Amino acid sequence: MIKPKIEENARKIWQFLNENQISSVFEIEKNLLMQRRDILMALGWLARDGKVFFLDDRNDSKIMFLEDINED
Repeated sequence: MIKPKIEENARKIWQFLNENQISSVFEIEKNLLMQRRDILMALGWLARDGKVFFLDDRNDSKIMFLEDINED
């Protein structure tokens, strides 16, 4: 996948998390109709930029919204 597509997917996920505050990868996959590998690459992008936080427990992992992505 090329970098612009990863960034586009990251923006879609960020917008979804902005509305929902916290979600699982499965919930993102189901609601945004994205493939898991695309979601994981986009989450890596968001994590690198400090836009999401990962919460883990024994049964599930959740992704939490942190802040806005600059619209540059």
